[in-house]
Amino acid sequence: EQSPREANVTAPRTTGWHVLTVLLRNEFRARYRSQALGILWSLLNPLVQTAILSFIFSHVSAFKSAIPNYPVYLLIGVVVWQWFATAINTATQSFISQADIVKRTVFSRQIVPLATAMSYGINFAMESLLVLALVIFWPHAFKLTPALLLVPLILAILAALIVGVVLATSVLNVIYRDVAFLVSTALTLLYWLVPIIYPVSFVNDAAVPHIYVTLYHLNPVTAILVALRECLMDGRLPSALTWAGMLGPTALMLAIGWAVFRHYERMVLDYV
Repeated sequence: EQSPREANVTAPRTTGWHVLTVLLRNEFRARYRSQALGILWSLLNPLVQTAILSFIFSHVSAFKSAIPNYPVYLLIGVVVWQWFATAINTATQSFISQADIVKRTVFSRQIVPLATAMSYGINFAMESLLVLALVIFWPHAFKLTPALLLVPLILAILAALIVGVVLATSVLNVIYRDVAFLVSTALTLLYWLVPIIYPVSFVNDAAVPHIYVTLYHLNPVTAILVALRECLMDGRLPSALTWAGMLGPTALMLAIGWAVFRHYERMVLDYV
């Protein structure tokens, strides 16, 4: 009887692009299979979350926020975070969930976590339309300036950050199955360290050493959210610190993710 590694060597080789498109399509379709509302759930989730949090932070005096156009501010954070967190959580377990394909087909292994992350990128694109729809209700929340041209670049940086993370976590989770739980816990903690529901000024004005404020801004997810809101809502170009917070950690994560993946890739067939 052939070992998984030997069986894989004799399996027909499939082009990477074909595998990517097949996995991407299957991931996206399977997510809403047997659901009456189908893809509408992807849109309802951020809408309901935004509505509830907007009510609490805009009308309940104990939590009232002074952020102008708070629903727009909040929805940008919710939509970005949802792509980041769901893509990483799911892609971390992608080799386990796609074990049959991994064993039977020869292709570049990094396609598996990338396809999962990209499938949630489709959801993100659709949910982003909700942000644009808010122009009708909060027209003054958006500024039509040249800074908007930077939005695709900032989103590309976000995608690169996700890729760097899932390259490392997906392959490590095959060998150490506790990684998925560690990732989920880390994302829960990170949620509160990113300005999704509160303004960055809360941290800037806090009575903490300046070094901690700088480190907070060097969190790439924080920097990406700050940059997006500045471009969309304020019509301003991101500051040098914000660019450093986006580009530096993202480049480092890509390098680490690729190095970890290449080191453990050969072990995937033995553990999956």
